[in-house]
Amino acid sequence: WLRLMGDLITLAAAVIAVFPCALAAPTSTCPDKLLPGVSIYQGGIVAASKMVANLPDCCELCHGDFKDECAGWEWIDLTKVNTTHNCDIMAKVGPPSNVTGRVAGLAGPLPPPPPPSPLPPQEGTPCHSDADCQAQWHTANWRCLERVAQPSSLNGCHMHATTTNTTCACQPSDCNGGMQTVGVSLSGPLKHLMKHRRSTARITNTTSLYVVGDSISMGMRSDLAAALAPDGWTVSHNPGNGDNSNYGAHCVPSWIPLTATPDVVSFQFGLHDIAHDEERVTLEQYTALLTNITAHLVAVQKQHGTKLLWVKTTPVPTVKAYGYGCNGTATVCLNPARFDADVVAYNAAADRVMADAVAGGAQIATADLYSFVLDKCGGKPGYASCPGFQLPMNVHFTPQGWAALAAEMRRVLLSV
Repeated sequence: WLRLMGDLITLAAAVIAVFPCALAAPTSTCPDKLLPGVSIYQGGIVAASKMVANLPDCCELCHGDFKDECAGWEWIDLTKVNTTHNCDIMAKVGPPSNVTGRVAGLAGPLPPPPPPSPLPPQEGTPCHSDADCQAQWHTANWRCLERVAQPSSLNGCHMHATTTNTTCACQPSDCNGGMQTVGVSLSGPLKHLMKHRRSTARITNTTSLYVVGDSISMGMRSDLAAALAPDGWTVSHNPGNGDNSNYGAHCVPSWIPLTATPDVVSFQFGLHDIAHDEERVTLEQYTALLTNITAHLVAVQKQHGTKLLWVKTTPVPTVKAYGYGCNGTATVCLNPARFDADVVAYNAAADRVMADAVAGGAQIATADLYSFVLDKCGGKPGYASCPGFQLPMNVHFTPQGWAALAAEMRRVLLSV
């Protein structure tokens, strides 16, 4: 009997030695395509980071608690990677890259690869505008900025609202604010609205609005805050100028992380995207970048119930434009050059982005400031001036104009 027991113990030990993985984790029934040694984190959007028991549990989270927002997931081997969690649920997957110690699971198809660049991605790649940095949008050098170099046909650029041209290259940028506007007080990132759970009790019964946008939202901010104060609203704004959709796509996740819970977020991009300077992007790029921004905000909405308001780009007066037969200052030319036909085209592209998001289950209202301003300035596209409402040779507004825009925003926000 003792000899028989000894033989059974020896046999069991042999089985464990040959098949250790059978005892290490339960059999996986994960339906997703698994990519060992691949990461989909960089360039994606994380819906949640969790600590789970094993790889199948990470897959199960994707198809269980996060089934409405999971596009993929990533299992992290903590014996090879030093981090505080081992499972990332991705609301949007980034381009696959080879990374040791990770396994990617795809709940849907991979995103299309970025189009090839005519220049090899490297630090200091010359550019005319952000459009030329697309191949580096997933690297540190994602923004076209001034860089002193020997002028060439590849690096000539016009910096925003200057009267001379210079040279530019794709370079790193922070998210602490782009173009600055004198006299506008801005709040920092959304630190005071950070919460870890939706059920956390609010200190007051105020409604919190976080505004993401450019100089248009900055210009009306003080009027908007004053208009909404009697309704019990507080207003915060992204740091500095939100600039174009390239800047927004890289920075909105840090301004409004998935752990932040503002009641309402309004967002606006377009005037910098159509400008003929270092920030210009193509219509196709604008569509893709705005889709990225919207996907992140929709993930915030799904997690916390945040209401979203898209704000259409305001009209551009049809006047002499810098670089198009006019090379003077902002009092002589519209500088940088912008054209209302581009506003119409980019607004139409934004309408399609919002419609696609709504078709996917998002709830996004729209503030049509384009039509609102057009009605104040004659009612027809192509107006040259709008006395008393919009500054001459400018996309910005008079004090009366800012106040009227704020009042219209208040009307829309209270109906969201």
